[in-house]
Parts: sequence; structure tokens; C-alpha cells
Amino acid sequence: MMKITKLASLFTALVLVACYEPSSDKQNNISETLPRLHAETGERAGIYDEFNREVLLRGVNYTSLGDYYQAHPDLPAAVEPRPDDFARMASLGFNVVRMIVHWSLLEPTRGELNQAYIEKIREQVNAAAQQGLYVVLDMHQDAWGKYIATGADEVCLPPLQPAIGWDGAPAWATITDGLSTCRVALRELSPAVTQAFTNFWLDRDGIQSALVETWARFAAEFAANPAVAGYDLLNEPHPGFLLGVSELFLSGSFYDRAIEAIRAAEAGVVGGFSHIVFFEPTVDWSAFGATLPPRNGFTADSNIVFAPHLYADSISVFPLSIEQGYQLADAAARSLGTAFWSGEWGWFGDPENNDAKLREYARFEDEYLIGGAWWVWRQACGDPHSLNESGGDIPGDQLALLINGCPGDIELGMVPEYARTLSRAYPRAAPGRLVSLVADIDSGAVEVSGTTDAPGTLELWLPKRIGKPQIKGGATPVVKDVPGGYLVQVTVVGDYAVSVTATP
Repeated sequence: MMKITKLASLFTALVLVACYEPSSDKQNNISETLPRLHAETGERAGIYDEFNREVLLRGVNYTSLGDYYQAHPDLPAAVEPRPDDFARMASLGFNVVRMIVHWSLLEPTRGELNQAYIEKIREQVNAAAQQGLYVVLDMHQDAWGKYIATGADEVCLPPLQPAIGWDGAPAWATITDGLSTCRVALRELSPAVTQAFTNFWLDRDGIQSALVETWARFAAEFAANPAVAGYDLLNEPHPGFLLGVSELFLSGSFYDRAIEAIRAAEAGVVGGFSHIVFFEPTVDWSAFGATLPPRNGFTADSNIVFAPHLYADSISVFPLSIEQGYQLADAAARSLGTAFWSGEWGWFGDPENNDAKLREYARFEDEYLIGGAWWVWRQACGDPHSLNESGGDIPGDQLALLINGCPGDIELGMVPEYARTLSRAYPRAAPGRLVSLVADIDSGAVEVSGTTDAPGTLELWLPKRIGKPQIKGGATPVVKDVPGGYLVQVTVVGDYAVSVTATP
């Protein structure tokens, strides 16, 4: 039955793509400065550009295109994109933004893609590219969607609590079978949320197939755009009532079918090419630090990256250390034969008290030679996270990477502790393979080693606090002064080591 459903879904996606071809003018309205990216599996597991350089994608999550439940009538749930957002990200040395998009806005009416929303996404993708930022398009959801919220006619008896809506699926794909929306503390511990996901895994009323088809049509819109690093198929999927076997439905059904449909769509667009697919474990990973990853061999496609959220010693319920979180993610990626990339990570609350943990995380991020996206750039006063699932009171100022004044979503600058660590030096692109990376957060100094058979250009980001960079190793260094720091290019070959120290 699963094979028949899979073939039918792929056929439908092919037909939809054949009937719907994006405008070539829109496809070509992109920055030409960003080389195409792809992932490799096996011994060379990693992310690479078209010049055979290993790429570290480091940046931040961006929710300004999100469709979140508005629990407070006077507080918008998302802040509209601001003209300087991407320039400010680039000034921290970021080269990627994980851009949250929502199925509820992509397909509010079943079978009809919202072209106005797609154009808004395209506009932001191109604006990011102009600042040298790749984009990971993330099909985001939390607690299934904004259409699961406790209504005035539903009573939640203690210890149950009412739930505000969150984000994700459209109303027509929200099938709860009348189960209670009341929760036990966490938003995911609601029978209605659990049933909605169970129905998704079982493809009730074809809703899983519908998202597969939506992914095909959405991917066709960006098939020829090198600024799109790839697609995150579904944020923190919930196991539903299939706990223990949900991974079979997640990877063996939805992920596999979505990847095939996306590849067919990309091949059907002039100039289209294969983009990286980022795939996540279930939400249990974020809550408990680790769970079973998707099963090995769920797809024959090699342009894939495992993308868990590394919240160990942050919001993880299970008492795992930051190091243990990395070890578990690395072990899971090795079992899958892929690289891993942390689609979300971060600390919340008092930045000064969290600074030591943030620095420890950064040290392991460098040691494991990976990238990731900080959660989050800006958090709206009316974001469900800000309202702490109550929806009643106006929250205080929100400390994301930016400080957002409430009410009114007033810009109050960056959190200095976060900005300092996140802006540390790192190699953006390294010929061949990276071997080691050590960055000094405070001075801006960095040491990088790697190996390459052919001469190539090592590209480094350095924060401005380093002063005048003192470069050792490699040949013909070129230093470009850019807002917030420097971009350094050095020619390397063989087993190379390059260090950049601060001005004495």
C-alpha cells in the first residue's frame, strides 16, 4: 500500500510541475555571487560548493514571513521584514538564514498555492542573497498549527491547561477528530495535536500527499536559484500516537516521497538543479536531547543533511551536557552516513548567566566543524513563544539575538553576549576538507587546517575586533574590509594550516 501511495504521489507531483512552470524572469532575479551548494554522504559527508570547498553555514533563524497564531489582538505575532535585517546579519559574519515559511500561508485553500506569499518569500531570498546570505527554506510547524487552540466553549479541568494556537498546517489539513485541545504543560502534550499528527502520518484524507505535492510546486519556484541552500522538509515533527514507530512513517514515507517529488520538480525547470534536503528527527530530540534518528537508507538521494536541533543544557528536558548533545548528533549522522547541521540552537533568559554555556557550545561547534542557525533573530511581542502559551498579558522586552521592545516591537539593539560569540571567526569555504578549527571569541583570532589535492581559495570571516589581521600560512592573501569585519582569501594546497592573529 505504501509503494502504491508513493508512486501515486510522485505522479501527481510530476503532473503539477508539468502544468505549472515558474517564470524564468523571476527565477533569474538572483545574486550571481553565491556558488551552488550540495551535500555529500559517506566518507566525504559534508556541505560543499561548486569549487569543491567544504562550506560551514552559520547564521540565524528568521520568522518575519511566519503565520503564527495571534493570541493577543493588539500584538502582531510576527514582525514584518525590515530593510536592514540581512545587512545586519552579514555584519556578524553570517552566511545563511533559516527562513521560516508556513504551509498555512503557502496553501490556505487546498490545491491552490498562494502566489502572493511565494513572491514575498522570493523577494526576501533575493534580498538575503544580495548580502551574501544563503537561505534554507524551512517548512515550520509547532504543535501542528494555528488552528488548534482551546476555544471558549472547552473547559480544561486541572491539571490540564488551555492551549493557544501555534503555527504550521492550514485549517483543511487539521484533522483532530474532536479530541481535546487541553494540554499537560507542553504544547505538544495535547490530544488534538497528537491526533492531527497521527492522521498526517497515516495520510488521512491525503493530507500527507498534499504536503508532498506542495513541496514539489514550492521547490520548482526556487529550482534554479543558487541562493537557496536547500529545504528543511518539516520542523520538529511530532510522533503522534505512533511513538516508537513514527520514524518509519517520517523517513520511509514522507521524507522519501517529498525528496523524490522535489527532485522531479527541480529537473522540470530550465536551469534547475538539486538542492540540499535537510531532514530532522522528531520533536523528542529537542525535548530530550536525542531520540532515534530517521532510519538509514530511507532514500537513495545523497544530497541530504541530518538537521537535529541541539538544545542540550538549554531547553532540553533530559539532563544532557552540551558535549553529550554533540556526541549523540554526530553518532546519529554517522549512522546515516551524512553530515549534520543544527537547524536551531540557543539559550533564553539572562544572557550574562548563559554566556559560559554559549561559549562552550561555540567551542564544540568549531571542534565538530559544523554550522547551524541560532534561534532566533527577532521575536515579536505577539509571538506564541513570547506569550508563554497564555495569550493574555503583554510580555516584557524579548531577548532574541535582537532585543525587541514590547509592546510595539521596538528595536533596542543586539544582545552583546550573543553577538560577540556568534560573530567569531570561521572558515566560510575551505578547499578539500577541513581538519581543524580553533577560534578565539574575544580577540577574533583563528587557526584553520585542512587538506586539498588541488590549489584553491580558503575564505575566512574575521570580526572587526581583531584589528589589522596578521595572516600566516597559505599564499597571496587578499583582505577585504566589510561592514562588521573582514573577508580574507588565501590560496592553499596540500595539507595546509592558516592562522590569523590580532594586531598586538
